[in-house]
Amino acid sequence: MSDHETDLVALVMGDQRYEFADAGMKQVVDELTRMARTLLPILILGETGVGKEVAARAAHHLSPRRAGPFVAVNCSAIPAGLMESELFGHQKGAFSGAAAAHAGYFECASGGTLFLDEIGELNLDAQVRLLRVLSEHKIARLGSTTERRVDVRLVAATNRDPCALVKAGVFREDLYYRICGATLVIPPLRHRPDDLSRLARQFVSVARADLERDDAKVSDAAMRSIARHRWPGNVRELKHAMVYAAATAPGDVIERSHLPAHLARRDRPASSAQDPEPDEPLVFRSIDDEIDELVERRMRQALHATNGVQSAAAALIKMARRTFITRMREFGIEPVPVRERRALRERGTES
Repeated sequence: MSDHETDLVALVMGDQRYEFADAGMKQVVDELTRMARTLLPILILGETGVGKEVAARAAHHLSPRRAGPFVAVNCSAIPAGLMESELFGHQKGAFSGAAAAHAGYFECASGGTLFLDEIGELNLDAQVRLLRVLSEHKIARLGSTTERRVDVRLVAATNRDPCALVKAGVFREDLYYRICGATLVIPPLRHRPDDLSRLARQFVSVARADLERDDAKVSDAAMRSIARHRWPGNVRELKHAMVYAAATAPGDVIERSHLPAHLARRDRPASSAQDPEPDEPLVFRSIDDEIDELVERRMRQALHATNGVQSAAAALIKMARRTFITRMREFGIEPVPVRERRALRERGTES
């Protein structure tokens, strides 16, 4: 396992260099631990950079299959014409350019775990074959009628809404229900303020130790810039930023100027201008950024108040339903599935 795959694995495996303060992430870890010990496929949902592959590796290392191989595949990186060959293998001469027999990822992962990242990018032909493998635990290489038995635990992930993919006709409904029995949702970093500051400091400490340098503290000014960034790249982006800062800071304090340029330019909101940083010019934030943050916060509050019913949430904040749905996509707000909405309403009725 590489050094860049330690975040969640290290936590779950007992490495206390990384800890989560956010209650939601602690619940995610608990759920992952329980799921890992089952035989069910696992579906991991979350934005780019939240640690879906890291969670998949943790599931493998916590499972009875830990001694077997872990094979990670990014489905979006496989050309459509080679997808079935890469997943299920091919025989020599199966198609033009097939100069030798080739074992697919399923065969390579037999006895262990196969992680299919961005599973929503699989074409429909590959989805049909995947469904059959999950049902019968057998594969046939392209160009062969001989079936080979495979023993694979599937972990899949996507940064898209699988229900929307099913509705759009680009993902098979029967395959979705086959893999969604154990679904893990990893929240984005911007919704975990308690984790943000702690992880930032921990990434600095670990980076300094790796560089064999004394630890460095993160200044309050730098932390304010970190707190105001939206982190679209999530934990991956935060880690790279703090490793950069740890490497470039000459002393034992990380200042705002040591952060990557897009973070270093950010200052506090104008409302706190009465307390400027010493020897630093005051820089105002874009009003558009301020408005977007307020709109997103109100939308999330409205969805929470209406148990995820979009039309009701839109009406609550006097926004057109179509605009509300469009802004949900822009902000990366995931729709609440119908089943979850029913459960929320029932719990509300009972209480």
